[in-house]
Amino acid sequence: MKVLVVEDEPRVRASLVELIRELGHEASAVGTVADARDALGAPAPDVCITDLGLPDGDGLDVVRAAKAARPDCAVLVLTGKGSIVAAVDAMKAGAHDFLLKPLKPTLLASALARLSEHQASHPATHAEPAAAGRIGEMVGRSPVMQEVFRLIARVAGSEAPVMITGESGTGKEVAARTVHALSRRERGPFVAVNCGAISPNLVESELFGHEKGSFTGAERRRAGTFEMAHGGTLFLDEVTEMPPDLQVKFLRVLDTRTFRRVGGNEEMDVDVRLVASSNRDLAEAMKNGSFRPDLFYRLNVFPLRMPSLRERKADIPALASHFLSQVEEKERRGLTSFEEGALKVFDRHDWPGNVRELKNAVHRAYVLSDPPAIQAGAAEAVLDASHPAVSPPAVNAKEESWPEVPVRVGEKLEAVERKLLIATLQAVNGDRRTAAEILGISLKTVYNRLKQYGLDDQTLPDHPALPGGRARGS
Repeated sequence: MKVLVVEDEPRVRASLVELIRELGHEASAVGTVADARDALGAPAPDVCITDLGLPDGDGLDVVRAAKAARPDCAVLVLTGKGSIVAAVDAMKAGAHDFLLKPLKPTLLASALARLSEHQASHPATHAEPAAAGRIGEMVGRSPVMQEVFRLIARVAGSEAPVMITGESGTGKEVAARTVHALSRRERGPFVAVNCGAISPNLVESELFGHEKGSFTGAERRRAGTFEMAHGGTLFLDEVTEMPPDLQVKFLRVLDTRTFRRVGGNEEMDVDVRLVASSNRDLAEAMKNGSFRPDLFYRLNVFPLRMPSLRERKADIPALASHFLSQVEEKERRGLTSFEEGALKVFDRHDWPGNVRELKNAVHRAYVLSDPPAIQAGAAEAVLDASHPAVSPPAVNAKEESWPEVPVRVGEKLEAVERKLLIATLQAVNGDRRTAAEILGISLKTVYNRLKQYGLDDQTLPDHPALPGGRARGS
């Protein structure tokens, strides 16, 4: 690869050129923005490494000039620990990634190796949305999905953190996996962690790992998700559920690109691309103090909103056919299409559970249908069974009408959370969505907590500390 270094400090510039050549790449160097503009003329370099502080401008000027000269030129920004905000701004302007000064040769080597490998296997790095109505595992021809495809194709080639928002079931993790699959980290690991599904006292260990004996039950050293995702992508699902005290430690990792295992003293370098998601209102989460604005700023470099299925009903036939082919490939019962009436049933539905609900509905209708097609009656039966008539109390119902939850000093936090969740679900006749709104958590977190507690998805058990019998889920 051809690499251009833009650095005004002569000794740093010379050492960077020497290191890049030792790594097997061509290297040239300049010390000003003006000289960089000249050097970025034809033929433009494959990679540009620029300092943020230059005598006649700043790194943002170089980023813009490099992207104008060659859209697929990867720009790496050099920055000190005190200029992380400026580095994030550079990524918003199109920079591929930032590297901290003093520069660690191993991190530069891995960044250049990844860029070189991707360039060799993907000569045209600036992908366009699939005209066939899909990109990766994502399907859709509607205008809103074509825009999502365009944004994913554009951001995949950079290292910019992505914040994916949208209702539960809209395909946020599928979008994250697509970003990874189209990125220069495609051969690296994709590690997903649901911040709302982990017990609060284990989140730090889950992310950073722990040393043997660091806490009760830590019988051996364990690698955390940051360590497991090294060289690849770390997907933080429901990131707004991360405990506030951990958000501070997480910020440090983003700023320094290093972390320590719980109970450890060794500083470990981390090379991951971050993609986060949330189905909560991020502005409200920052306003009520549950999510730090500075962490939001770091993660929201490239926002991506996943539309609800209600906004893209034109995609239902293609999505249903896609899911049907997946089921048929596994079960081989000879159902390969839909009766026209079945698709009309799907079109009339509001799909509060979005694409995930549609996928499950197709699978259940498959089970209830006879070859060669999914019948309309099966589609109707599936949707009727999925949404029984339940009239839960309004979220603003008077609190005095609800039971109190007894808590004693010394009781484990997980046990208290379990009591409160069950009591709330019983009070709203098992309506998960209403319970999530009352408790101020995501719907996905409710389901994950129930799974964590070993509770059946459809039936809540009697609780000895709570009044009432069983409550059916919605």
